[in-house]
Amino acid sequence: MVASFTIDGGDNSFAVATGSNVGIVAGQSRFDHPPNSTTDLQITSKDGDPDPRLFEVGDTYDITWSGHGGGNLVDAVVVRSDAAPGGGGAIVFEGTDGGETVQVIWTPDFDLENWYWTNYGPSNPPNFYTTDQDPGYDHEYICFEKSTQIATPRGYVRAGQLKVGETVCTMGGVAREILWIGRKTISGDGASAPVRFPKGSIGNFAPVKLSPQHRVLISSNSAELHFGEREVLVPAIALVDGKRIRQVRKDIVVYVHILLDRHDILLAQGAPCESLMPGDAIETLLDEGERAEIHEVIKDREYRLIRPALHRHEAEVIAQDRDIIKRETAFL
Repeated sequence: MVASFTIDGGDNSFAVATGSNVGIVAGQSRFDHPPNSTTDLQITSKDGDPDPRLFEVGDTYDITWSGHGGGNLVDAVVVRSDAAPGGGGAIVFEGTDGGETVQVIWTPDFDLENWYWTNYGPSNPPNFYTTDQDPGYDHEYICFEKSTQIATPRGYVRAGQLKVGETVCTMGGVAREILWIGRKTISGDGASAPVRFPKGSIGNFAPVKLSPQHRVLISSNSAELHFGEREVLVPAIALVDGKRIRQVRKDIVVYVHILLDRHDILLAQGAPCESLMPGDAIETLLDEGERAEIHEVIKDREYRLIRPALHRHEAEVIAQDRDIIKRETAFL
């Protein structure tokens, strides 16, 4: 059984709607106050939730916050779990406080406060969606399925057998040390089912399985046209075509996160896939012990995306116009 734990949300990444602001129009609510008016958001998972860091519609959490209109929601239900427009997640919880319906929008790894003021108008303040805009997405973090073979200087090794301190090969030909490895065991059904890529579909020499949000490097003329870069990172789920590339159900799946000394491209059975990218998601989606471990190994290192990363809806536009990237990496 997974014990409950508490996530501290950033003050610039949540806001609240109550009363007549809830459902002000169909499928949308309005902020009671700007995001900078509320503070100290805490999200507490429930004992026994098999994967409390995966926010699926229907999951329940206890929510508290301070500041203007501070409150407390017991058994608040996730009614939306999407990707935010600028990266990160957009999660809406709904519950009751003193008999009044309350919605809390939380945007881990996305600056909601800046978004609010950028889109604010005195006669037309911004609203937020209260239902999934992308039902195929649930906000989570990125990992390899444990059986996936990762290129190392000593040959290909299953992700589940890698250890901290070992080195792995990167697409650029540099051997990088593994600083931290995390593992999670969850139900491999529904949104968390791994995406299976058959041999050759993304440069892989054998079938490979990735978590839905794990980003893969592709090359695309359309990406260069629309986003100014030919090589871009796209979530695995965006490449699903329902035929060759598809999600496959598993009763149980073990996902593995691999953190290097910088963000880079690993070779997963020949396919170019990203390593774990630290960010605000680490603060919000890992438990206290895991966060402490990562902060200890990262220290003062700065991490930058090695290639531009597209959101799912952007990636789906260019998914069919892509070249397979296959690089052989050798070490002396």
